[in-house]
Amino acid sequence: MKIHNQNAFLLCAVGGALLVISGASGVIGLIDELAESLYAVLEFHLVLTLENIMAGLATLTIIAGLVTILGGFILTTSRVRTGRYIVNAAITLGIIGLLMILVQTAVAGNIVMDMTMQLQQSLGWIGAILAFVARIIAEQKPLMDT
Repeated sequence: MKIHNQNAFLLCAVGGALLVISGASGVIGLIDELAESLYAVLEFHLVLTLENIMAGLATLTIIAGLVTILGGFILTTSRVRTGRYIVNAAITLGIIGLLMILVQTAVAGNIVMDMTMQLQQSLGWIGAILAFVARIIAEQKPLMDT
């Protein structure tokens, strides 16, 4: 039995997993770096607020990855259009999270990213691109030929 839009589902699953990995791994090292440099300059409450914002952005990227996987599953059903909308929304959510992490890094004065941050960002962007390709190749055809 052939699954409808099997390739699109696999791309969404891999892309979503990469977004989840990106969100889960990226925030841990970045929060420690930011907190160390900002404790000397800012007061304690502002640093805690910034840490909460970064954790929220990482959570946003993780949620985007999970929603991408869900959207890929919906692409295999008869609701391909709904699956495309869900994947598109998840991609947008993930890109917003990735961009805001870059903005927060630049605002903190860390223009040069270390290798961990580069790897985290690369995984997230590759995941978003794979999900976008999956959205493009998802076919609007009936599940059964009559």
